[in-house]
Amino acid sequence: MEINAVLALLIFGTVYLLMVLDLADRAVLVIAGSLLMVGLGIISEEEAIRSIEWNAIGLIFGMFILVGALAESGFFRWVGLHFLQLTKFDSLKIFVVFCALSAFLAAFMDSITVMVFMTSLTIEVASILKIPPLPMIIAQICSANIGGSATIMGDPPNVILGTALNFGFMDFVEHTGVIAVIVFFFNLFLFMILYRHNFRKGHINIKEIIEQHKDLDPFSAVKDLRQMRIALVIFAFTVTLLVLHNLLDLLVAFVAVLGGALVLLLGRRRYDDLIQKIDWHTIVFLAGLFVMVGGLESAGVLTGFAHVIAAVSGSDPIILPTLLFWFIALISSVFDNIPVAAAMVPVLKTLSVDTGASLGSLTFTTALACDIAGNATPIGASANVVALAVAEKNGIHWSWKAYCKIAIPILIAVLALTNILILVLLW
Repeated sequence: MEINAVLALLIFGTVYLLMVLDLADRAVLVIAGSLLMVGLGIISEEEAIRSIEWNAIGLIFGMFILVGALAESGFFRWVGLHFLQLTKFDSLKIFVVFCALSAFLAAFMDSITVMVFMTSLTIEVASILKIPPLPMIIAQICSANIGGSATIMGDPPNVILGTALNFGFMDFVEHTGVIAVIVFFFNLFLFMILYRHNFRKGHINIKEIIEQHKDLDPFSAVKDLRQMRIALVIFAFTVTLLVLHNLLDLLVAFVAVLGGALVLLLGRRRYDDLIQKIDWHTIVFLAGLFVMVGGLESAGVLTGFAHVIAAVSGSDPIILPTLLFWFIALISSVFDNIPVAAAMVPVLKTLSVDTGASLGSLTFTTALACDIAGNATPIGASANVVALAVAEKNGIHWSWKAYCKIAIPILIAVLALTNILILVLLW
C-alpha cells in the first residue's frame, strides 16, 4: 500500500474515531482532516474543490430554508395537533398516526426538523395520557428513517448518493419508495405487537383534556397563517419540480435553491430569521467530508476496497447485494450513516464496473442499508441524536441499553425483510 493510501486511511480513521467518541465538534474535525489531506498532498486543492458535491449542498441549503419557513409558521405543531384531535386521544391511534406522520414528513423534508417537533409533541401527549413516551419516540425515529429512504430528499445518505451518482426523485420513489412503504408497515406492526401493553385503555374525556390544555387546539399553534400558506404552496411547487427535474433538465440543487429564494422573496418574515434556520453546521460538515472522501479516492483506498468486495462476491445476484447490504447496515448501525454514504460513492462506481452489476441496484441497496440500519443506535442517524436530545431536555431519561433493547430486535427483523425485498425488487 502506498504512503498516501496509508496516510489517508489514518487521517480518515482518526477523524471517524474522534467523531464517534464525541471528543470534538464533527464539522471542525472533518475540516481539519480535509485540510491535513490537502497539506500532505494526498489530494490537490483543485481536486478538493471538485470533490465537493455542490448539487447535494444546494439541495440541502434550499430545503433548509423551505422547512425553516414552515417551522417558523407553526406548521409542524399544527399538523400534529390536528391529527391528535382526529384520533380522539386514543393512544393506539395516536401511536399509529404519529409514526405514519413522522415517516411521511421525513420523506419530503429534513428528518431532524420533523423529529424535533414530533418528539416534543409526543412527550406532551404521553404526559396527558399517562403512557411511557420512550417506545413511542423510538418508534417515530425508526419510522422517520424508514420514510426518509423513500425519496432523494428524505435522509441525507440519499441526497449524497443520488446527487453524486445522478439519480433523481422518481428513481428513488420507484425503487426505494415501494420497499420503504412495505418496511414501514412491518416495522409499525412489530412495535404495536411488542409494546401493546403501553397503550392506555378506557374512556377518555376529550372536552376535559382540551379545557385543561388550551394549547392543544391546532390553531393555537399557527404563528403566521399567511407565511404558512405561502411556504406550503412553494414547497408543493418545489416538490413538483423535483419530480420533473429530469424531464426539465434541471439540477435538484437549482430547484431547491429556487424554492428557498421564493420563500425569502414572498414571505414577510425577515431574511435574517430564515437564514438563521439553516443548519450551517451540517453544510460545513458535508463539504469537509466530501473532501476527505475525495482524498481516500485519490489515494486509491476506495478503489481497492471495491475490488475486494468484487473478488469475494463476484457478480452473483444474491451474494453481491446481500453482502453489500449487511456490510453497510453493520457499519451504519454503529456509526453516523452520512460519512458511510459519502465513502461508498466511489466504491459503488468501481464495484459496478468490476462486477457488471447495475449502478442503480447497487446505489439503492446502499441507500436502504444506510437509512434503515441507522435505527440501531442513538448515534446511527442525525434524527436519532436530535430526538433523544429533545427527550433528555424534557426530562425523559434514556440510556444506550434502553434504546438498543427496544430498537435492535425489531431492526434485525426489518433488515431481514428489507434484504429479501431488495433481492426480489431491485435485482
